[in-house]
Amino acid sequence: MAKLLVVDDDSDILQVLKLGLLKNRFLVNAFANPEEALQSFKANAESYCLMLSDVRMPGLSGIQLARKVKEVNPNVKTVLMTAFEIKDNEFSTVFPSTQVDGFVQKPVGIKELTGKILSIIGESKSRINERTEK
Repeated sequence: MAKLLVVDDDSDILQVLKLGLLKNRFLVNAFANPEEALQSFKANAESYCLMLSDVRMPGLSGIQLARKVKEVNPNVKTVLMTAFEIKDNEFSTVFPSTQVDGFVQKPVGIKELTGKILSIIGESKSRINERTEK
């Protein structure tokens, strides 16, 4: 199963994301505090395949967190979420030094989010299901 690090300072959103992604057969470590998320990531960097983070958070922004995560493990995929309207191709222009693999606009449905994650990590849902059934 794909292991995800999910970070959002809004605990309600975090719970919805975690439960929805767990139901779609992802392993999820969820954090409301980006500093705690970074420490967990550093301790288990090779076990994560993707980090999903809100952009605006107190202390450490999602953009800063994405940079730090990529410093520790450049192979991990990063997806940022925000309520502000911005397209994937615009993001790299606005934040050229941030290596982000995807961008999600809130609110986002779990089905859409799952599809985005699967396309980014390069696995079909059927392959994940096959692995978990063995």
